[in-house]
Amino acid sequence: MALRIRRHVSNHPVATFFVVAYLLSWTAWTPLVFGDWWATWSPLILANDLQTMLFIMVGGFGPLVAAALVTWVIGDSIREWAAQLLRWNVPVRYWVFALSFPAIAVITASAIHMFVFDGQFSPESTSVLLLYPVLFLQVFLVGGGNEELGWRGFALPRLQRSYSALAASLIIGVGWFAWHLPLFLVAGSTQAGDPVYYYALAVIALSVVFTWLYNETGGSVLLTMVLHASVNTGGIFYLVGGGTALQTDLPNGLYAVVFLLAALVLVVVYGSERLADVDAVEATV
Repeated sequence: MALRIRRHVSNHPVATFFVVAYLLSWTAWTPLVFGDWWATWSPLILANDLQTMLFIMVGGFGPLVAAALVTWVIGDSIREWAAQLLRWNVPVRYWVFALSFPAIAVITASAIHMFVFDGQFSPESTSVLLLYPVLFLQVFLVGGGNEELGWRGFALPRLQRSYSALAASLIIGVGWFAWHLPLFLVAGSTQAGDPVYYYALAVIALSVVFTWLYNETGGSVLLTMVLHASVNTGGIFYLVGGGTALQTDLPNGLYAVVFLLAALVLVVVYGSERLADVDAVEATV
């Protein structure tokens, strides 16, 4: 029985990864989605934001744990998989991109909002900028960056063995978006109140950007973690109403369109097959 399971997982490692990631994460998030019902039947009462945040964070480790489990089951090296976190010695321009691209994107969306749609600059929207380093570190460790050993560190290189970089990006992008769906029903999550359609567009477009960065850096999960943290905290730079404005249609749509344009530029410049320079180190684990 165990041998049969291992053989099945070895034949379908990416599909197994997605199933296990969803199972782990959605199990942690289900009590939040059905909070009222859960409180009736369980002594664990989800009564405050701290507990909500804890369950969201625990569920966020689903992709990482799933990738580790599948890597172990199929007999691949856990050490080589995890070593992608140590690939820091890449050209400085990639560090600059990972740290600054989301802020540039959100400021660009803000500018379009102001100059095309008559949005008003809100000075108070910059008052939270001092919190950015703290928010960035939190997201890097437990608020999004921790997912990257799964999406990019495990699924992406395996998909690229069978599909073009663009196709692999779109597959992961759809799966990455769908993985978040329960959080749209959880009050207190960052997805609650977001327009789902624009969120989907942004995540799928960003998946292309993440693939480009991963391939260009020879498979640096560390850099994708930095980019993930930058994306998830970059909303505070929105100049028309601050980060909360991104939970409304127009700002969220503009933000998503900027990400889409960035993805299209990368496809045109680098090509859909590799999404990287021809001289880039092939990203494999």
